[in-house]
Amino acid sequence: MGMYKKEKVWSIFRNVFVWCCVIICVYPVYWLVTTALKTRVDAFAVPPKWIFTPTLENIKAVLLQGTFMKSYRNSIIISVSTTLLAMILGIPMAYALARFKMQNKKGTMMWLLSTKMAPPILIAIPYYVIFKFLGMQDTYLGLIIVYLMFNLAFTVWMSRGFIEGVPIELEDAARIDGATRLRAFWAVDIPLIKGGVAATGILCFITVWNEFLLSLILSGYHTKTAPVTITSFISFEGIRWGEIAAAGILVAMPVIILGILVRKHLISGLTMGAVK
Repeated sequence: MGMYKKEKVWSIFRNVFVWCCVIICVYPVYWLVTTALKTRVDAFAVPPKWIFTPTLENIKAVLLQGTFMKSYRNSIIISVSTTLLAMILGIPMAYALARFKMQNKKGTMMWLLSTKMAPPILIAIPYYVIFKFLGMQDTYLGLIIVYLMFNLAFTVWMSRGFIEGVPIELEDAARIDGATRLRAFWAVDIPLIKGGVAATGILCFITVWNEFLLSLILSGYHTKTAPVTITSFISFEGIRWGEIAAAGILVAMPVIILGILVRKHLISGLTMGAVK
């Protein structure tokens, strides 16, 4: 009987702990959405208004602001371009490191990893000076190059693990049937690691989409991204919390939608090889 009570108490404690964690994680999202749907008066009401009449004025103000929508387009262009380049360059590099014999392979992998270890602020100023000298400041190409440097190492490291999880005998069988190495890679490896490719692509996209510091320093009027433009709602007149919340929802939406669309491949990619 005592054991039963102990298990029941432990079960209650565990459930309370889980629900507390859920509330802590969900409440910021709830606050963001409700603030975007409140008027300025309701947003600063004391005590807080839990029941209110929703309004779309904040979202409409953000959508009608040309500067934010331009930066939103900039974020899409830079994030998609960087992700595609990272995948196009990184997956073949990962394949070469996984399948070919080469000297100092471990050193090469560590050198790639070291480019990911450097904090962004460490390279921001040197890149700013270089881009200003080359006339690449405030250009899409400049930002894509910087983001590609950070994401290429991540792509190679993740993709290499997925490729090594594919038995090389499958490639050998395809090559015996007459396929070239490139054809075997495209027809055998890629279909088997598509979950890992999706997971890698999503994580690269999220990294670039949410990046703030490098964009703040290296971008300008023409290439400023959405996370940086959100700060424009903070002025000497005050902080427009409703518009900041609405802009935050719009910035979060592409990542949420993309994650929902590829959630099956994302989960399978992140757990690939976990049992082994």
